[in-house]
Amino acid sequence: MVSLYLLILVFVHGPSGCNSLWTVTKSTAKSGGAITIPCHYHRMFRDHAKYWCKGRTWPLCTVMASTDPRRSRGGMSITDIPEELVFTVTMENLQETDTNRYWCALKVGRIGKPDVKVSVDLTVTQGSPDLSVVDELVSGEEGGSVSVQCLYSDTLRSKEKKWCRSGDRHSCQTQTDTSQNASVVISDGKRGVFNVTMKELEKKDAGWYWCSVGDLQAAVYINVTQRSTAHRNTAAVTTPTLPMSHSAFSTFTDSTATSASKTNPSATVDSALTTSYGSATPYPSVSVPYITIHSSTLTSSLTTVQPTCCPATESTATNKTIRNRPWHAPILIVLAMVLLVIVVMAAVNIYRSSRNNIRPVEGEMTELVINQDQ
Repeated sequence: MVSLYLLILVFVHGPSGCNSLWTVTKSTAKSGGAITIPCHYHRMFRDHAKYWCKGRTWPLCTVMASTDPRRSRGGMSITDIPEELVFTVTMENLQETDTNRYWCALKVGRIGKPDVKVSVDLTVTQGSPDLSVVDELVSGEEGGSVSVQCLYSDTLRSKEKKWCRSGDRHSCQTQTDTSQNASVVISDGKRGVFNVTMKELEKKDAGWYWCSVGDLQAAVYINVTQRSTAHRNTAAVTTPTLPMSHSAFSTFTDSTATSASKTNPSATVDSALTTSYGSATPYPSVSVPYITIHSSTLTSSLTTVQPTCCPATESTATNKTIRNRPWHAPILIVLAMVLLVIVVMAAVNIYRSSRNNIRPVEGEMTELVINQDQ
């Protein structure tokens, strides 16, 4: 009789897959919301098809989502992450009619080897669920910390609160346990929420966790990112503070600096240093890590160095004069020269013409004189 009962249990529930596949046992969610269930599997099933089945009994369950597209239905999504040996099932727009037993399952596909599965009971309520998390995904940097808020109903107020690594019930920690563990702190104010803080995060801390109260679990994923370069190099980029050990820098008032810098910036530095140190040279040096600045060098540089980008004062004045000339001045000069040339050429032509006209007259007069002599 006992053997027959065991056979019936095996037929109804199938062989246990707790050693190869595991997930939460009971979860609650709010109507209209969403929930993600992680299903962890053994590495031997890395390449096997995974699916999500709905039904109170295994033989009568209906496949709702699968990594094999031919067996998937709408309204649910399944994602396999072989690197982490987990596949997740997300159910959205939940309704109270979705309250049921579901199964994480692995396709074995061999005769005499039934599929591996493990069940989870989901309860969808109109009001607030008995146990939930504020955020299902929480991120933190390496070396930093994260905080998870786990919400529970009044019926669970007196129950012990736990924080577990998903799929590993032996990893669960209570408020008493975490008081001796500096990396995890659980605080419960008995007001419907208990906080879990994970400190000094490492890459290996990334993964799925459970807020657990009684026989209920709420899954949350902790994402650990690489610490940013800005945080690692804070000491390197911080500007060092110059030591103000000399009174010259402490008595260098803003009014003196402002009035002197308007006329001659170098004279401002010279007067300030001369006032404090008199005529002693060289001036004392101001040292910071890796840098040494001598005041004498600074003063001579300010007084003698001219910017290479700008012309000298004389050339600047000349350039201004050239730029201020009328644009038509060169044209007038050219026109004047052309007119002068025309006048000169006209004068030459007139002179030549007058010479030509005088010669015949002189010839006629000569001939006339000769004739008279005869």
